[in-house]
Amino acid sequence: MDNQLTSPQRHEATISISNESTNQLSAGWKLYFNTVFISVRPESLLPNTTIRHLQGDFFVLEGNTPEIQAGQQLKIGYKSRGAFLKNSYAPEGLILVHADGKVEEIVAYSTQVLSEKELADMAKSTPLPIPTSAKRYEENLAVSELLGSEIPPFLPTPKKWSYTGEALKITNAGVAVVGSKEFLETTKYLLLTLRDGYKPQVNRNEAPVNIKVTKVDGLKPEAYHLKITNRRVDILASDERGAFYGVQSFLALMPVDFWSKPGNTLTLPQVEIEDEPAFGYRGFFLDVARNFQPKEQILKILDLMAFYKLNVFHFNLANDEGWRIEIPGLPELTDFGGRRGFSTNESEFLWPYYASGEDPQKSPAGSGYYTVSDFMEILAYAKARHIEVIPELGVPAHSRAAIQAMEKRHQAYLKSGNPEQASAYRLADPNDQSSYLSAQNFKGNTVCVCQESTYAFYEKLVVEIKKMYSDAGVQLKNWHTGGDEVPRGVWKESPICKDFLAKNPEVKLEDLNDYFRSRTAKILEKHGLAMGGWEEVGQTHRGDEVMPNPKFANQNWRLYAWNAVAGWGGEDMAYRLANAGYPVVICSSANFYFDLAYDWDPDERGHTWSGVSDMYQSWKTVPGKLYLSHDQTIEGETWDWTEAEKRFTQLTEQGKRNILGVSGQLWTETVKSPEMLEYYLLPKMLGYVERAWGGDPNWSKQSNIKEMKSQRAAEWNQFSNLVSKVEFPRLEVIFGGFNFRLPKPGVTIKDGRVLVNSELPGLLIRYTDNGTEPNETSPLYREPIPYFNGFSPKFKLFLPSGKSGREATLD
Repeated sequence: MDNQLTSPQRHEATISISNESTNQLSAGWKLYFNTVFISVRPESLLPNTTIRHLQGDFFVLEGNTPEIQAGQQLKIGYKSRGAFLKNSYAPEGLILVHADGKVEEIVAYSTQVLSEKELADMAKSTPLPIPTSAKRYEENLAVSELLGSEIPPFLPTPKKWSYTGEALKITNAGVAVVGSKEFLETTKYLLLTLRDGYKPQVNRNEAPVNIKVTKVDGLKPEAYHLKITNRRVDILASDERGAFYGVQSFLALMPVDFWSKPGNTLTLPQVEIEDEPAFGYRGFFLDVARNFQPKEQILKILDLMAFYKLNVFHFNLANDEGWRIEIPGLPELTDFGGRRGFSTNESEFLWPYYASGEDPQKSPAGSGYYTVSDFMEILAYAKARHIEVIPELGVPAHSRAAIQAMEKRHQAYLKSGNPEQASAYRLADPNDQSSYLSAQNFKGNTVCVCQESTYAFYEKLVVEIKKMYSDAGVQLKNWHTGGDEVPRGVWKESPICKDFLAKNPEVKLEDLNDYFRSRTAKILEKHGLAMGGWEEVGQTHRGDEVMPNPKFANQNWRLYAWNAVAGWGGEDMAYRLANAGYPVVICSSANFYFDLAYDWDPDERGHTWSGVSDMYQSWKTVPGKLYLSHDQTIEGETWDWTEAEKRFTQLTEQGKRNILGVSGQLWTETVKSPEMLEYYLLPKMLGYVERAWGGDPNWSKQSNIKEMKSQRAAEWNQFSNLVSKVEFPRLEVIFGGFNFRLPKPGVTIKDGRVLVNSELPGLLIRYTDNGTEPNETSPLYREPIPYFNGFSPKFKLFLPSGKSGREATLD
């Protein structure tokens, strides 16, 4: 009804309920719903009713709700802080509770759709870059189609590569694969993969293809040399990781049919490659707590990571909205914390956060966890692909699922007459009256750090998970404690903490977070584990200023620097922490958070709190000069590289050594299925993959801004050609195929003609002019189309297979 995008941002909306049954809906009903995009104190415009925030994204409309007669409609207006920017902001997961207590999940509902043009009109007085068909067209003019010989052979782009001859097509020849004794597992991996994609009827008269995976001295860790000449393939490395990445590069040279239609022909490009990674830490973080992903999808993601040479899987297994790993001896964690569904009091399972549904048995995103055997299978699968799995079980905040589960345990043991066991792993102070709200709008989500049962619980987790690693034949070396977003106001009114502080006068209320970090670090040290956490673990406050905490700078705690919203002033925190002495992984929210929406198109789902992020945004990151990683602030203002460099902290020599690498993150509040996960990841993740392996791009090393921007455009053109021509066709089929995103085409009118283009060169453009949606049989756009009044064509990008993106129209 109203949408204000200038400060103070706010919106007003109406929910209309139509009673299409033959019975009246009696007065006193309640409507529960989910949305993370309205404020926690929205104003209901229906007299004598309120919209009450329960927890997280879960709300209820209640009060003197009127009866709705059969055939009648009731309109309920509300006002909220915050602008309405995405069609997914609308309430979802509607559950109606009748006055008599009957629960009814409402699945037949629709929401108003805000078009790009409407949102662009609303944003005219702001610099917010709402895309339009015409803007896309102008931006797409920067790319052009290149020949195959002008682009690298695969992603991530190798350091050095050259074609030495024409590609060889070999039919029904045998393959001899041999490897140094140090590389037997990698050689076996190659042999098994080859057998899946190449099935010759061996002709003994054909000379065999000889593949050797050989250990040599002198190459850096993870480096490899690959040379293919005639029917000989040499993969050289000094360690098994390098040999494995050489094998992945050899497999990346195989044609698409190798992955989709195994046959009797092997295509071998004659090429020579020398390659090594820029960073030792090349991570991917996945949250499965907010919304669950099945084990099979995790294994598929590990295959994808290995193919693109990522080597750390940071696995977030617990949060406020779910606990996702079985812990022997603590079944409540998964029996309660691993299930979501509807109840009025959250007594048997968690509420259906993120619209995960009323029935916990029919909630694949809300309910689910990994058994011990599941987790061990994941660990072994990752180890075989040279991927380290780092578990994250975040504390002290983000812990509501665990807190509530341990309260269930407490009640059960009290009922059975065993108060000692009841309190053994309790995480809450039951009399704590502290008032706080977390960043994700949860109350009661932070463990009590002043009682020993909290530390007993955490050590129990460490012991049990370490045993899973050991039983899987994997060494657990690093542990991630979370540690982020501890709400202000926690522990203030906790009787247990007041008593603890009275008995320990050297500890102040403001020191409790540091006290907790020290205690958890000692638990990890006792079990031979290195401690890691989000950047807050190594930060302290001076008033409103956030700064590195010198107290722990010599503890070798690995910090994950994430909070880098462009224009908010914290973009250089990774450098400040590294200079202070902390080992740092760059996780920049503005560049490497894959749950951000691709752009400001209102139909593109995803968060916008740190701006928007597409493949280009992740690709153009400069880890060693982060001030070059942006062109705009989150508000859409111009980002000035010269001014940014002046205010940016510069890395010292020690600081440079402390930058361990980079990590890409996918949080899943808005991700409801494996298909959605893949859409959010790809192709956005490919830009990150290039930076993780390649480090600072060549364009960032030019001497002035004009040269940098010119060189950046040329390198982006090469990269975008590589993605559309090489990676997309393979991603359709490899490891079962991925649901990657194709962008909308750009469309404009010039000189009485309709012009159309693509940000990814070489994709097919199809169109219709009769109001229907283009499909794989629609005409191809080959040249500008004459425009006339009333002409309203629709355009879509297609791959040769028929896979398509979303349609675009004339603005």
